[in-house]
Amino acid sequence: MAEIPFIDTLSAEYDADIHSAHRVARERSAIARTPVGLAFLRYDAVLWLLRDRRWHEYGARALPGAGISEGPLWEWFHQIMSNKEGEDHARLRRLVSKAFTPRRIERLRPLMRETANDLIDRFVDDGSCEFVAAFAAPYPVRVISALLGVPPEDFDRFHAWSRDLALAFGSRIAEERERIESALVSLNDYVDGLLSERAKAPRDDLISALLAVEEEGDVLTREELRALVTVLIFGGQDTTQCQLACALATFTAHPDQWQRLGREPELAASAAEEVLRFEPAGSGSPRIAIEDIDYEGLEIPSGTIALPSAPAANRDPLIYPDPDRFDITREPAQPMLTFGGGAHYCLGATLARYELQESLAILTRRLPGLEKAGEASWRRGALIRGPETLPIEFTPGLSASDASGRTTP
Repeated sequence: MAEIPFIDTLSAEYDADIHSAHRVARERSAIARTPVGLAFLRYDAVLWLLRDRRWHEYGARALPGAGISEGPLWEWFHQIMSNKEGEDHARLRRLVSKAFTPRRIERLRPLMRETANDLIDRFVDDGSCEFVAAFAAPYPVRVISALLGVPPEDFDRFHAWSRDLALAFGSRIAEERERIESALVSLNDYVDGLLSERAKAPRDDLISALLAVEEEGDVLTREELRALVTVLIFGGQDTTQCQLACALATFTAHPDQWQRLGREPELAASAAEEVLRFEPAGSGSPRIAIEDIDYEGLEIPSGTIALPSAPAANRDPLIYPDPDRFDITREPAQPMLTFGGGAHYCLGATLARYELQESLAILTRRLPGLEKAGEASWRRGALIRGPETLPIEFTPGLSASDASGRTTP
């Protein structure tokens, strides 16, 4: 173990350039030591970690270290599907998948386009904006709210609760506990109200569909439904916001790729995949070994914490030739691992992909000449990372109708 390279994942130097740190360590080993456990860096090693059933989600096991052994956050962490294992997880996944279908998500594409154009209309004549506040934050809130059937007047509350709940996945959970739990209690109360309303008067939305789900007499309990909807609200807003901001930050550094996507919107799907590979907002969900494990001669004791690093795996040169090159036409032989793998593959992957595809196709057409207008401030030291502010400049005034007929940047 002592011969394995060390990455100080808690340092400012690491946060400033995670990809260089991963590259240096990955050249020496598939695994690195960190202050909190092991980090799996190479693609095949990460995929093995994600699929091996001897590794469980660390999830709620992190709470006692933060002095949390009861209360709303403790209960929530033990209820959410991602922290379940084995048949308990498989059962929830089967039931939820009956309602949360690709067809239901596909029906949201027109709304995604309408939302993107509406938000851009508000700042396009200015020639500049702070992208996170102007677009990346409100866009996914509208989409997830439409999916769940939430009224527009509640969008701002959703956003505020999601921002506070995101702190539960950072390094300051103990210090921020009161703020996190306050948001969680408010969100739980709101979801309980939605569930009661839909039980009395079902609509054509995901909450109504989840209430109606049944498999051989099995249904989702009210506690399971509440936990699921709160996760959808949080995950569908916060992670997508960060991923959109990561995308724009990446494109400002690669203006040729922005111009090309503007000319060829049919590349939106491959552009979204390349963004997710090159600069993922998610770092990967930590795992814990539930028994002693031998990995290619390395003895890993039970109780070891390990991080399947998607950012590192996604730039493994054994899988992706010239991995540090951003290329929206890339056709990789293997899929990127940003959404995980195995039994815990991200339930919202299709929704996130569609949101990126639709927004990028419109943004590149309507905001030609994209440039940075200042330095971005990044969220650091958490499992979810990305710009919290991102000032940009662009050629102003391109309307949606003008953009639809534009063929040159």
